[in-house]
Amino acid sequence: MSKPFAIVLVFAAVCLILANAAPAQLLDAQTAINKIIDAYNSRFPGPSQVYPWEVATLIDPNTFVPRQF
Repeated sequence: MSKPFAIVLVFAAVCLILANAAPAQLLDAQTAINKIIDAYNSRFPGPSQVYPWEVATLIDPNTFVPRQF
């Protein structure tokens, strides 16, 4: 067995061992969103500031002319 092949084989074995040792947490979308929100709320306690809705405007880059002050 050649030395590079043995190195690749050992590397692959280590990767497989580490992959099996790591806890696999497959989350559905709602659980993932809830975990993100919980992490945010634990880091920044208190009520969040809610801004009113804004009407989105579309700017056509072909006809847009910036104002000159």
